[in-house]
Amino acid sequence: QIGRKFFNPKAAHQVQGHNCEVWPGYEARLNMKELGVLLNVDVAHRVVRKENMLTILNDIKNEASRKGQDFKQEVGEKIGGSIVVTSYNNRTYRVERVDYENSPSSTFDKNGEQISYAEYYKTRYQKTVTDMNQPLLINKDRRTGAEIALIPEFCCPTGLTDAMRANFNLMKEMAKITHIDANRNAKTC
Repeated sequence: QIGRKFFNPKAAHQVQGHNCEVWPGYEARLNMKELGVLLNVDVAHRVVRKENMLTILNDIKNEASRKGQDFKQEVGEKIGGSIVVTSYNNRTYRVERVDYENSPSSTFDKNGEQISYAEYYKTRYQKTVTDMNQPLLINKDRRTGAEIALIPEFCCPTGLTDAMRANFNLMKEMAKITHIDANRNAKTC
């Protein structure tokens, strides 16, 4: 579940040659009408790119240094507010900010015991951190207000970039997946 929509990552459609996949899903709503309750079910799709956020951070860093720009400002503009999906539990998070003060080797308090982020992800999700110097992505839980630290190499961005939207071939492939023909679907039901 992502918001009010439900997606099935196991039934993802691979977009060949474009390093992304499309998760099929649906959104359901109940509405009260004059004659009773109306159930509205809409088709939904989620685009998940296959590159991880560590790769994107490194690409931004290299481009910023090549152009003589401030790396942290560029990251804030390009990554701040983006939605990522984690590879270990397929949950989505909004990146509020990038924490350069901490890394996977930093520790936090877990039930009165200090444990590093790398150890936590290794024991909890069987994920091994390969770059101990990467910064952390910070998400703020809307219900509790607590900050959740995410390791960039375990996160993949969702949605399309402007460059992807400008790619005619990619958009043509995406249309084949996302545009549902009602007549064809009615015959298969």
